[in-house]
Amino acid sequence: MKTKWKMLTLAALLSAGTTTANAADDGYVGDLGEDAYYADSTDYVNDLYNEDSAAPAAAESAIEEVVEEVVEEAQYYPSELETVSYVGDGGEYAQQNVGSGIPTSLASYGCQTGDCNGGCGPVAAAPVYMPTRRVAKQTSAWLTAEALLWFPQVRSTVPLVSQNTAGALPELDQGATVAFGGQDAFGGDLQAGFRLDGGVMLSEDFGMGGRFWMLGEAEDTYNASGDGTTGSIGIPYFDSDLIANQENALIIAYSDGTGAGDVDFQGQIAVRSTLEMYGAEGYGRLRLLGGKGYRSDFIGGFSHFGIEEGLTLAATTTQTEVGAGQGDVYRFNDDITAENKFYGGQIGFLTTVGRGAWTLSALTKVHLGNMDQTWTSRGSRGRAAFADQAGGIFANNAEQTIEESNFSFAPEANIKLAYKMRPNVSFSVGYSFIMWDDVLMIGDNLNRDINTGYLVLDGAGAVDAAERPQFLGLETDSFFVHGVDLGCVIQF
Repeated sequence: MKTKWKMLTLAALLSAGTTTANAADDGYVGDLGEDAYYADSTDYVNDLYNEDSAAPAAAESAIEEVVEEVVEEAQYYPSELETVSYVGDGGEYAQQNVGSGIPTSLASYGCQTGDCNGGCGPVAAAPVYMPTRRVAKQTSAWLTAEALLWFPQVRSTVPLVSQNTAGALPELDQGATVAFGGQDAFGGDLQAGFRLDGGVMLSEDFGMGGRFWMLGEAEDTYNASGDGTTGSIGIPYFDSDLIANQENALIIAYSDGTGAGDVDFQGQIAVRSTLEMYGAEGYGRLRLLGGKGYRSDFIGGFSHFGIEEGLTLAATTTQTEVGAGQGDVYRFNDDITAENKFYGGQIGFLTTVGRGAWTLSALTKVHLGNMDQTWTSRGSRGRAAFADQAGGIFANNAEQTIEESNFSFAPEANIKLAYKMRPNVSFSVGYSFIMWDDVLMIGDNLNRDINTGYLVLDGAGAVDAAERPQFLGLETDSFFVHGVDLGCVIQF
């Protein structure tokens, strides 16, 4: 009976340790993982598996003392020992000696003959398997879906469309206003998108994952038509003709109210500016620090970004004024694209702190690599019976492609607050900021110094090469995007 009482004590201690682990598995234990980067192991939260914790150490010491006494008495009462059941255990299995009820690791303390006359040694018995306890559950995989409510930086360009009152020319030095294009013309508005993130923890300290994000296409458009009786419409430019050398405008709709007819020009114009952005990453995370309720990781991996801006312009105008050129139709088309593709690496740090069901995470990193830039422009213009000529208003040739590649860097920051609604489901709100230091944009590369003879096809449609608008070379500048993230995290 003495031996059985101590075996009950041992079973109670072991069961208590198992119950604590299972409770940690089922309750809120302050998981640090709230996003792709934020998957965690709960070993560093609430002292579940903290080597500095006094409670597990004390329990382990007590268990060892009881085991030593049981083993000692097993030398004298081997037949009275019974197998101890591990309450609530599961997972891996350990070999046990059936004959004595003692695990193989303790079998060397048993007797060979049962009466100890032959000396002590290993007890011969058939091996069986029994479950062992789990100390703490680890998050091994994650999947994150976020809605992005981001705001791209405002973009500028040359004035693309001008308007003036009826009877006044649509020239900027004649009181006309910019109707489309100009300083800070595009961007700055909400651009919705999504971000997906997933990965797996390969060990307590190391995990791998990937993510992809995309913003919906941002679009700014202008469409107008008229005969000038309600207001004039034009495309303003700076006349590079050495004689004029002043503000001018390609007239789309205009009426001066004099002469045989009230209408001089009537026509229509459509302009469209677009912006698309996306990012793809593959990364690894390595734990640097860990403690009660916090964890700090090193982040490293591969980065790819795409930023593409487009501009299309189509205009048609007909001269209705009585006199030379009456009935002539002018046609203009421009199609310009500026494409940026970044390929490089990323390094950074992620720090996460948790308290109860709340988690606060801060991510800072920088992307370093090459920005491949491609400028593509194509255009055409025509007049009356003349065949269409190569080159539009701002696109100075039938088709032109220029490519460059420059070293670039892109700092990124994100802060996120998450709340655990269910054991494996969290909802988060955060703020993100990304800036690229070298981006090719259309507005920085349009030349509005245009020769009037080039536009109106003087000389029966023949154009001197010197009259074409000159391309000044690729100009780049920094560009950023920032905004709010709303996410849902599922951990497995």
